[in-house]
Amino acid sequence: MNFLCFGNKSNPSILLIHGMASTAMLCYEPILKHLSDYYVILTEVDGHSERTHELVSLGQNCVEIENYIKNTLSGNLFCLSGFSMGATMAVEIIGRGNVNVTKTHLDAAFLIKMGLLTKPYEYAFCKAIRRIQNDKAVPKFMMDAVMGKDNNSIIEMLYRNVSQMTLINACEFLYKYRIPEKIRNYKGTCVFWRGSNEQYPRKSAALLKKYLPDLIDVEIDNMGHGQFLHEHSDEYAGKLIEYLQN
Repeated sequence: MNFLCFGNKSNPSILLIHGMASTAMLCYEPILKHLSDYYVILTEVDGHSERTHELVSLGQNCVEIENYIKNTLSGNLFCLSGFSMGATMAVEIIGRGNVNVTKTHLDAAFLIKMGLLTKPYEYAFCKAIRRIQNDKAVPKFMMDAVMGKDNNSIIEMLYRNVSQMTLINACEFLYKYRIPEKIRNYKGTCVFWRGSNEQYPRKSAALLKKYLPDLIDVEIDNMGHGQFLHEHSDEYAGKLIEYLQN
């Protein structure tokens, strides 16, 4: 893993974890200019940067993030924020309870186990990414069903050097994910953002609320997966800061 740091370390800390098949900068560079009052840490998940090795285990990456928080921030983080895969990893980290996180911000976490559909979904996702890497079209009905109607944000945020093995190992974690029971002990605040055109994050928010009854579930109108972050980054940053300052 690798960590990119911005700002004054004496400011409140916010650690952001990007989505699958993207990069920290592709996801978050547009909002950095708005976060000058915070110490910003961008996590580069294994296999998602030329500075990292191929991904073997997202679970191990979560442990490495915990260790980073312990070793550089004395185990205390003001805000943990993640998008898509990164949001699922954020749930895992606060669920493990090994570091203190005051605020958690989840954007479209994927928390629904796919069961017998794990392998078909994994195959379809990896094939779609391979087609995009080769500049071939992905059937529109597939993109609309998974990402939201007329949403090209994921294509535009794609890390084209991501390997098939990294994708397979990430999918294995995400599609079989189980929320830790210990997350019920989490004492911080947690907000879950999801686009109105996203079906799996809607189900994920409902599931997580069974563990965290005080979860703040926010639906963003007319948005698909990653659209609010990618296409409306200034508004996204403003809404995030509003949560941080609340």
